Amino acid sequence: MVQHKNSLKNNCIHVIDKNIKNIKPDTRQELIDEILSVDVKNSKKEIEKYIRKKLGLNKRRAKHTKDYWLLRGWSEDESYVKAKENKQKNCKSVYSREFWLERINPATSKPYTVEEADFERNSRRPIRKEYWIKKGYKKDEAIKLAEETKNSNNEKGSKNSATSNVRKITSKRCIEYYVARGYSEKEAKELVSKEQTFFSKKICIEQYGEKRGLEIWQERQDKWQKTLNSKPPEEIARINRSKVSKGRTVSKAETDIITEIKKFDADLPVVHQHTLFKNNKKQYIYDIAVNNKIIEYHGDFWHSNPKKYSPDYINPRTNLKASEKWKKDQEKIDFAKTQGYDVLVVWESDFKENKKEILDKCIQFLAQ
Repeated sequence: MVQHKNSLKNNCIHVIDKNIKNIKPDTRQELIDEILSVDVKNSKKEIEKYIRKKLGLNKRRAKHTKDYWLLRGWSEDESYVKAKENKQKNCKSVYSREFWLERINPATSKPYTVEEADFERNSRRPIRKEYWIKKGYKKDEAIKLAEETKNSNNEKGSKNSATSNVRKITSKRCIEYYVARGYSEKEAKELVSKEQTFFSKKICIEQYGEKRGLEIWQERQDKWQKTLNSKPPEEIARINRSKVSKGRTVSKAETDIITEIKKFDADLPVVHQHTLFKNNKKQYIYDIAVNNKIIEYHGDFWHSNPKKYSPDYINPRTNLKASEKWKKDQEKIDFAKTQGYDVLVVWESDFKENKKEILDKCIQFLAQ
């Protein structure tokens, strides 16, 4: 009896792995257990017939179809991903740069350049300005139409949970993308965090060249700022404050200053990352605000401390001259003053050299 069971199990494994393939591991084990518990002849042909009937594999389906994977026990999300990946293996999409780089541009009789390839692939999507430019619209009109189309699609998608879910599992900036590909939630979060750091000025220049790379980077910055500016002031302020809760913009010194303020008077309305608006569009974000007082903590490196850097020094991360950064910081301070605020600037090196003295100075400033 035991020998028969072992033989039946081995034949079952052989049939699944050689003749059917790609069955989800959990489903595979369930099939093996079921076949061992029912009256199935110990014949590879009979075992395969039983499994195909059980899974509904009565007709052939290609690997790039979702049904192929669904019938083999994979979830909706997993099936969608696997079908898409198999389709991409077989052919390159007209929406990909690679598709166009392998072709000749009839307008020049030469292979498409990266810039030309990007225009062609984007011209097939109504949410991109290239689509409307190709239809004869001017650049400003094209940008507006593309934005309207995107907003409309987003609104429709938010009302459709299925569409929203598909969007998540196809975006590398969503946890669902990695979970659908077999990663744990913890691993997915780490990969999303890593993916979000990939878009930088340096990376754009490395990938597209200095001219095109800077254009792409600036377009992204302008788009992000435009999207943020379109939100109500309360929502913008909430987003700015949320960066602190995620540990992205808060420094240890700022935390120490806030702690000291709370010790001085726990009832003071301390706002970390306080947002002020200029002409309802441009935003200035200040480190600490208490009533009509603002405390700005300036890191020596990021703000080019005059005690350490000359006016012509260029910050390697911001590509700004020290004099340009000082001007921007002063404009920010002056704007706060026009809104009725007093401003105290705390430099990193001063804080580190005499922390107690600077904390006392902050309290004295607030008490005035």
